[in-house]
Amino acid sequence: MKLIIMRHGEASWASATDFDRPLTERGQQEVAKTADALLKKLAIDQVLASPYLRAQQTGQVVTERFNCPLTTLKSLTPDGQPQKVIEQLPEQGTILLASHMPMVGRLTGLLCDGVTHSGPEFCTAQAIILNMEFPAAGLASVLEWVNPE
Repeated sequence: MKLIIMRHGEASWASATDFDRPLTERGQQEVAKTADALLKKLAIDQVLASPYLRAQQTGQVVTERFNCPLTTLKSLTPDGQPQKVIEQLPEQGTILLASHMPMVGRLTGLLCDGVTHSGPEFCTAQAIILNMEFPAAGLASVLEWVNPE
């Protein structure tokens, strides 16, 4: 299976709660650029997104380009548990996760290295494409980074 882990685009700070922070215009453009770059590389079967507004908006941009379903995964929040995310992943297909720092870094670290404290930093709208036989700690290898350029 292939798993694309993507951080949401740039988000506004003008919101009453962190949960409701929307993407800025720049953030929407960043996400569109990353989605377009991914579209040239592979097909995505499903998008799983954090319930936070900015991740939902990120997931929506991707689903519009790939004509695939968007599912909200409550465990994809910034401070969620990466192991719970792994347990909820489909075992096959090409899946994109739209989430936040530190979740995206911790999840990548767990999937690639088996630990959550050594994951990479992600810029806004940056994505990493991982390959693995099935989702489990330490089994993934990095295929490519995709930047919003």
